[in-house]
Amino acid sequence: MEKAKLKKEIGLFTATSLVVGNMMGSGIFMLPATLAQVASPGSILIAWILTGLGALVLSLTYANLGSKIPKTGGVYEYTRLAYGNFMGFTSAWLYWNGSWIGNATIFIVVTTYLGEVITTLTSKPIIGFLFCSALLWIATYINIRGTKLAGKINCIITIFKILLFIFFIVIGLLNFNIANLNPLFPSGKGINTVPIAAALTLWAFMGLETATVAGGEIKNPEKNIKRSTILGMLISTLLYIAISVVAMGAMQSSNLSKSIAPISDIISKGLGLKNITILNIAIAISILGTGFGWLLSTARVAYAAGEDGIFPKVFSKLHPKYDTPYVALIIGSIAINIIFLLNFTKGLSNAYNFIVILATLSYLPIYASTAIGEIILLLKGEQKSNLKNYIGLIIRGLIGFIFSVWAIIASGQEVVMYGFLLIMMGIPLYAYMKIKKEFK
Repeated sequence: MEKAKLKKEIGLFTATSLVVGNMMGSGIFMLPATLAQVASPGSILIAWILTGLGALVLSLTYANLGSKIPKTGGVYEYTRLAYGNFMGFTSAWLYWNGSWIGNATIFIVVTTYLGEVITTLTSKPIIGFLFCSALLWIATYINIRGTKLAGKINCIITIFKILLFIFFIVIGLLNFNIANLNPLFPSGKGINTVPIAAALTLWAFMGLETATVAGGEIKNPEKNIKRSTILGMLISTLLYIAISVVAMGAMQSSNLSKSIAPISDIISKGLGLKNITILNIAIAISILGTGFGWLLSTARVAYAAGEDGIFPKVFSKLHPKYDTPYVALIIGSIAINIIFLLNFTKGLSNAYNFIVILATLSYLPIYASTAIGEIILLLKGEQKSNLKNYIGLIIRGLIGFIFSVWAIIASGQEVVMYGFLLIMMGIPLYAYMKIKKEFK
């Protein structure tokens, strides 16, 4: 009997929407205000340009590797092939944990926005927990039903999200006042605030590798992984910069820094709205799409690691009817549900905050190791190239590595410590799987 395989059901459009959807999550709705609190307009613009260029270099790395090695698991596969099983495990461990923990916060943010409409969602923790859980398991079921269905829903929501952002940009431009951008570098918030602004903007680019994670399910992967990664990156970057500039121009910096919902505030003020119920629902829907995409990504990395015996084999089980990694999806969602319980239970909020901080650094070490890993794979013969391409690749790899390391440093000592702690927590599992495999 032929072994079940993942179905190739993702086209270029769906793959691109997954990249955009995963990158543009819940953070962008608060980012204009967060940036205004710590940096000047000039510093913010410089930060976007610097982090955008750095992220573009990394996206080229993943685009190139994805087209050459179109395997499910992407980020895990590249580090495993370049460095060996332990680094492969470390990447899978960091990515899997970072993804399901991050996804928990996405569903919680959705519930928070809807709580402005249905107040019992936030005023009564048990109601909030049950609602959050219901959203999660509906999204999980849809992902189990098939990549095609989940991809279509993600496409629809991503298009809706982009239209919402375009709507915001238009409203913001109609109320744009160039005076709000001056001075570009005021006293106390000079060019020295660029690093702290960049430390915030770089998180907006997490998810640029999404297409490579689903590489085994993308049609014509040699072309479409590269195209979707670069297209998704460019679309997201242009929208990020436009949203940030328009927000700074449409609202005074002092007011922007105090706003708890800058996107909503600017739209409601521009249209003279007193009731923003529809707006909150629209934002909640657009954020929910990100949850769909990250559920898919989380399960694929665990599935690939399970296939190779790096993770427990149970993660690699495919649904007998839908050919999706249903066990990996269910395990990830159970873990997310535990996070919900911590968040909505009084007295356990500190545990929730600890786990979120623990996963904050998850992606950056993977980006750094992949940037250099591409060079190793080239020298090992996984990729064929000429001298000019060798030199270009080495330069690009070093730039991507330096950018990732700088981003790790900019994250702060506490975040780095927790990131290291997360790596250490995975070693017993790796040791168990290694012993099990060798004695078998």
